[in-house]
Amino acid sequence: MQIREVVNSLTFRYIAKYVTALSATVFMGLAAYYLFFSYTSFKLLGENVVEELDTLQVIYNGQGLAGVDQYIGDRTALPSVNRFYYLITDSKGEKVAGDLPAAPRYQEFDDGWLGFEMDLQNWGESIDVDFVALPISLGDGYRAMVASDYADIVQRAELVFQTLFRVMIVTLILGITGGFFSAARALHQVEHLNREISRIARAGSGQRLKIDGESGYFRALAIVMNEMLEQMESLMQGVRRVSDNIAHDLRTPLTRMRNGLSKLRSAKVPVEGVQLEGLIEECDDLLSTFNALLRISALESGSRLASGAELDLSALLHDVVELYEPLAFENEIELRLDAPQSRMCRGEADLLFQMFANVLDNALKYTPGQGRVVVRLRPGRDGAGHTVTISDSGPGIPAVERENVFRRFYRVESSRTEYPGHGLGLSLAQAIAQYHHGTVSLLGNNPGLQVRFELP
Repeated sequence: MQIREVVNSLTFRYIAKYVTALSATVFMGLAAYYLFFSYTSFKLLGENVVEELDTLQVIYNGQGLAGVDQYIGDRTALPSVNRFYYLITDSKGEKVAGDLPAAPRYQEFDDGWLGFEMDLQNWGESIDVDFVALPISLGDGYRAMVASDYADIVQRAELVFQTLFRVMIVTLILGITGGFFSAARALHQVEHLNREISRIARAGSGQRLKIDGESGYFRALAIVMNEMLEQMESLMQGVRRVSDNIAHDLRTPLTRMRNGLSKLRSAKVPVEGVQLEGLIEECDDLLSTFNALLRISALESGSRLASGAELDLSALLHDVVELYEPLAFENEIELRLDAPQSRMCRGEADLLFQMFANVLDNALKYTPGQGRVVVRLRPGRDGAGHTVTISDSGPGIPAVERENVFRRFYRVESSRTEYPGHGLGLSLAQAIAQYHHGTVSLLGNNPGLQVRFELP
């Protein structure tokens, strides 16, 4: 894995953009905080100077110049880091009290504020310190000036800004570094997934992605891809089974047709109508099989039923039962419809008719003489849908085979030679039920089989 690949990866670029935007936001926040800190600090400093001048004015009004001089002496004697500096001058500008020089070189600002520099001794060294001062008139020609240095404010503001700025730089470096390693790890997982998919493509669909050691989104992705591979393999096996079943179930009628046609071609006697009828029946049987296959494919590949027409399920089932009553009477089977009231359903009548007819035909075919077949219509489990059950008293289907019989051309071995058919009836019934947003399931009837349809 090359560094350029990591840097050009989507993960690294996303993290780099995020960290850059975050750093820019933090920088603007720091600048705003620096300005706010400086403004509030200088505002507080000015308020303290004004308050100190007011104190001097009150003392002068009550005790005169001697009181002011005493107050200044007491204040300057106190140990304090951020103390005030004073200058009291007379009408001639001569210094009469305070610890400031008589005439500091100052710069005048708005509202009478002054700014100047003065040397102070700090740990034995002389340093230049910036001061801000405000003069007022005490009366009788005396003027007072109170000054305070703001070096400490500047130092604290610079310390805060430099500290936060360095933290921002460290955050930026750590974010970019972390993004690089995160992108490298993600790229490594993608390459691993790519190698696994290539291995499966070379080895065959029976292989699966290894999820041991994987975590997070890549594990979830691997699980979903394994499920997709399972489904693909199942579909491929289904295609192979359908092909095998077509070859197995359609070979016999095609062979009979071919042999019959060969006999007709070589026969020296006129063709009998019975022979032609047999060939036509074979052709009709094959056509019905292929039509059923096409119908199932169309239903499974098309969209689900969106609207449909309102129809009465009870009347539809009555028509189906009425169609098969002669066959049931001929085979001495009791066929009964239990649909006490009308229930409206939205769907396609011809498809639903074919679905119920296929299942009822199977029930009559597998039910022995003196048996019983019951078609029952009831409300659905949620009270809003419909449940249709077709129960017979035949041999039934083993529980382990009930899911398999919905596959195309699948037939239980015991019925493959005893009963005619191609194993498409239940497949078509399931496709029609799913097309109508419904389900079909097989249950035991003790004895026999119960086919249950759940329709919305």
